[in-house]
Amino acid sequence: MQDQAKANKTIVREYIEEIWNRGLIERFGSFFATEYQEAAYSPANSEGHCAMVAVQKRIMPDAVWSIERMTAEDDSVMCELTLRGTHQAAFKGVEPAGNSIHVRAYRTFVLKDGKIVHHSALLDTAELLKQMRGQQAA
Repeated sequence: MQDQAKANKTIVREYIEEIWNRGLIERFGSFFATEYQEAAYSPANSEGHCAMVAVQKRIMPDAVWSIERMTAEDDSVMCELTLRGTHQAAFKGVEPAGNSIHVRAYRTFVLKDGKIVHHSALLDTAELLKQMRGQQAA
């Protein structure tokens, strides 16, 4: 059981580095099962997930996700992350001013046979938009 949790954490670490930090959406199939379900992005499948990675890379090409905490139990992994980057393209009506971004997010994963079958995420979007507008971080 402990070995499986450790293996799942390794898969999630590699996913965050390759997909979110490096933007290698062509590697999506290496991490996600064909029956993958998305709970954070629309559409609720790999298309929605890849579209959000592309949005992030467009608005913050230098974006980096750092894992602050990661826990795993049975088939699940949960991460607390920090997103850092520079706002460089319009997002939700906020024009870029080159502001530094530093926001928290939480991601949960369910894995089966070494592949991610379910993902959900919670990002502090209000804080993200506030920082994009150049207002002080909370």
